[in-house]
Amino acid sequence: MEGERPRVVVLNQAANSGGDIGNGTASHLCGSLLNIVTPGLCWIIPLVLYSTNKNEDPILKHHLAQSLNASITFSLALLVHTVLMILCLGFITALAHWIMYLLWSVNANNALKAGQMYDYPFTINFVSP
Repeated sequence: MEGERPRVVVLNQAANSGGDIGNGTASHLCGSLLNIVTPGLCWIIPLVLYSTNKNEDPILKHHLAQSLNASITFSLALLVHTVLMILCLGFITALAHWIMYLLWSVNANNALKAGQMYDYPFTINFVSP
């Protein structure tokens, strides 16, 4: 008994065993990380993933819709940041907004892995789950 290792306990193992959470992870993280490469077009991958996987389980469908809504909202906010950049404040506001969007996408991905719903803060709902 002394030489045995304790059993490994995996929390929330059955929470998302039926759904493919890889598409949800790709949607959350590509939506926020693509802003570095193609600002304003970060909604294309979440749109493709939402349109091809919208008949999946309700948790994945909710996460794909929320990721698409957040990406579209952030793209529209970039227009505001561009106007503010002309007024010499845009770089600071755009950087702060992007950092918050990245943190929210990581939180959403963690909620997806735990099998929980997540709504992005300050997001306009264009697409309903």
